[in-house]
Amino acid sequence: MFAFDIRLYFAHMIKGRFTQYAAILCLYSVLSACGGSKHAGRSGPVVPGTWQATPIVINGDCTDWPSPYPNYDAKSKVAYATSNDDEFLYVTMQTGDPLTQIKVLKQGLTVSIDTGGHKDPSFHINFPLPNEDDLSALFSHDDGAKKGAAPQLSRQFEQKLRKSAENSHQFALEGFSGCNGSYMVSQQLPCGVTVKLAIDEYQQLVWEAAIPFKALWGYDNAGASHKGKPLSVCYSVKGFKDNTKKTNTSSAPMNSGGMGGPGGMGAGGRMNSRPMMGASTSSSGGGPMQHLYESTKTWKHFTIAWK
Repeated sequence: MFAFDIRLYFAHMIKGRFTQYAAILCLYSVLSACGGSKHAGRSGPVVPGTWQATPIVINGDCTDWPSPYPNYDAKSKVAYATSNDDEFLYVTMQTGDPLTQIKVLKQGLTVSIDTGGHKDPSFHINFPLPNEDDLSALFSHDDGAKKGAAPQLSRQFEQKLRKSAENSHQFALEGFSGCNGSYMVSQQLPCGVTVKLAIDEYQQLVWEAAIPFKALWGYDNAGASHKGKPLSVCYSVKGFKDNTKKTNTSSAPMNSGGMGGPGGMGAGGRMNSRPMMGASTSSSGGGPMQHLYESTKTWKHFTIAWK
């Protein structure tokens, strides 16, 4: 069992060794994650925009958003929503699925935006960044369990997962004028983009961002003429490399490249109970840990709202 220790990672980050690597890895990641062609079509059914009468506080708390979240992707096991006022576009993602949470915190999350409503995004937010944290201690094996059985969540799962979320301090931007590169969450950026994630009291991972209209369209404030303006948002999560592809994935080793357990409910509600591992199997027939190795892209087409 590997120790869950992120002190070394932050020591490197403080010394500045991680920033350049993370930024390069991040930008390579987004180019392959939600990229498209200039002739790419719409991302599916249009979701009418939601006017945000009270500004969203970007703090990793979903209480500013509808409950449950209005949109859910069963394949990626994430719920999501957008809204806007006359100054900001607000974007959020939520998941209570343990494997998806681990993928996000370890592999990173890329949120991409196409302001034309297609699948050719010009703006990318990578947060959290892919990192070297060892999260294998989030799971444990019961020595008395049947050989080959999927691992169970460790007793310290929630505490360690929350700690990993709290230590997600870096993010990277691409496509934003004057804001291309890697930054700290606490920084005030010239382009005005703010991000935050946290594990809430119901063990949901909540991701939020506020993006000024000026950073996306170049004008300071939206008006009535902007009502119905299209935009598409892509949520991309990279799966782990499956080192046991030729064998039963339910017996995957617990190492820095992969860790196991089946997906749970993890959707749009806040009261989801966290399932234990080993009971279910994936719909693809790859075993209870299959979702851990699956990369997912969730595209959704929205419009700008006006009060």
